[in-house]
Amino acid sequence: MEQQILFVLGSRTCVPEDPLVAARAMDLRSVVFTPRPPGCGTAVDLMDHLDYVDVRHPEQAVELARKVHRRSPIRGVLGYEEDATLMAAHIAAALGLPAHPVAAAEAAMDKPTMKRLFQRAGVPCADFIVAADEDEAVAWARAGGFPVVVKPCRGGASQGVIRADDEVSLRQAYRRLRRIVRDHDLDNGDRPPSAHLVERYLPGAEVSVELLLQYGAADVITEFGKPMPLTGPFFEETIYITPPTLQGALRKELHELAIAAAAALGFHHGPAHCEIRLTPDGPKVLEIAGRLLGGACARSFRDRLGGDVHTYMLRAAMGERVTLPPPASDAPVVGALMMPVPAEGRVVSVSGVDRARRVPGVWDVSMMAAPGETIIPFPEQSCYAVGFVSASGRDEADVVDSLSWAGSSIVLELAPVRADRWSAPVTAAPGPPPGHGALLEELAEVAFEELPAAEALSHARELLAVQDRQAGVHCHVRADGVGLLTGWVHDGTGHIGAGDAYPRARRAGGYRHAISELITALTAEFARHGATEAVIDVDPRRPALAEALAACGFVRQPQPPPEPGGTRTLSCALTPASCTDQGGSGDGGSCCDC
Repeated sequence: MEQQILFVLGSRTCVPEDPLVAARAMDLRSVVFTPRPPGCGTAVDLMDHLDYVDVRHPEQAVELARKVHRRSPIRGVLGYEEDATLMAAHIAAALGLPAHPVAAAEAAMDKPTMKRLFQRAGVPCADFIVAADEDEAVAWARAGGFPVVVKPCRGGASQGVIRADDEVSLRQAYRRLRRIVRDHDLDNGDRPPSAHLVERYLPGAEVSVELLLQYGAADVITEFGKPMPLTGPFFEETIYITPPTLQGALRKELHELAIAAAAALGFHHGPAHCEIRLTPDGPKVLEIAGRLLGGACARSFRDRLGGDVHTYMLRAAMGERVTLPPPASDAPVVGALMMPVPAEGRVVSVSGVDRARRVPGVWDVSMMAAPGETIIPFPEQSCYAVGFVSASGRDEADVVDSLSWAGSSIVLELAPVRADRWSAPVTAAPGPPPGHGALLEELAEVAFEELPAAEALSHARELLAVQDRQAGVHCHVRADGVGLLTGWVHDGTGHIGAGDAYPRARRAGGYRHAISELITALTAEFARHGATEAVIDVDPRRPALAEALAACGFVRQPQPPPEPGGTRTLSCALTPASCTDQGGSGDGGSCCDC
């Protein structure tokens, strides 16, 4: 009987083909659970079994895993990203397989819970508060002093993480974070949509410690240094280097701190990725995750371990006791670059990849960005979507130089971001006639929830005024406890205008269901007024809405090619000194202005 390994991929998993290749080399059958069709360089032919799952409903994935397991036993489970590691923990517990406990995986997903466990165990970390709203965030920051950092309570890849140095920037950051959480449908841990994490900014260099826990015992795989300063206002990570330049006593202290952080959460069996700040008051833990260092950065383990790290992870997941080899005395310094997002735009072309591969010391370049895709800078960005570079050298400076030159060699031609037109046929559906009432107030709540009431009403009033200027029959629908949508019918086409799900409808992860209910009701209203097609223009920076539309049967229409001279060409350079805007932007700025 074939041996099976189950991979649980998250919604933003980058370069998942590496563990699949390792499984194929070990003659393991790969079963993959993922929330959406795999992308980001994944070869589907490496997947022997593929099922789509909702990471917010692990009980459904557990039942699916039981069915697969009954046909042919699953030997181990591995998760990638925090939400995927939680689902993997649930499945492993149900099947009796070694993994981190469910409670530990849940704590690693939820930053406030994680930090409370750190404090209880005496693990040094930043002071924090889960603010009820921006006023409480400001009051807390005033009392303890700036700068502070706002974060989503759950999330990863530095999405929504913003530094604020004063009250004005804190209010701006808090409102921006609320929109990011809404637009990306981030899980807020069933907290009110106005509640988010605020913590003291920790100065100092940043390092990570990578662990492998086996039945409660922790081994250090390696440490990574982050030589590019991460000082804000946004925290886009770029270069990882191993081994970093650390004194022996400090290295030992970091190891002990990472192991203590893992123990505080209750990690038991599997990888762990611990991020630490070297502050003037000593090392302090930022966060720890129950997963391996992500994306193609994991390829940097190769020279430290003398082999593919995923092979060790697979063997451990199947219950084998793995002995990690010590690094060879002549092992080179190894680094990985997560290419910076140079600017917002729709990718027209990518060039310079061969030039980057020819940079001395570079041994791998993996591009994720592809023509037609929209990329946006941090803090809105949800993954490292441009690409990865790996390099080796004699010392840290040598590797940083190679990675910097390679990044500068990659050039993206970007067109301005335009709204995507989505459309679907309209068919009459039974349902109650639209409700009536305080339309303006409800629109303010659903569309501008992060703003103070007066500002939200002003914006909602402007939005309705724009819609009122559209010719045709105006429509709106509301569903109790769900949300509100407005639109109009003109020449047989129903146009979906403004509105959204209520904040309370999104708290339990029901965004897609709420939007589906509203769209069904509005398109039925369109049909009553003779429409045969429904359309909506969607900002591509709102992926959660796009996913909900696709689930409702809407199809994204092809965008027209950019107008001549309407694009700009930007390099993926690391620093303003090496950034070059090669024309087309028309604003005189460089690609690092973002």
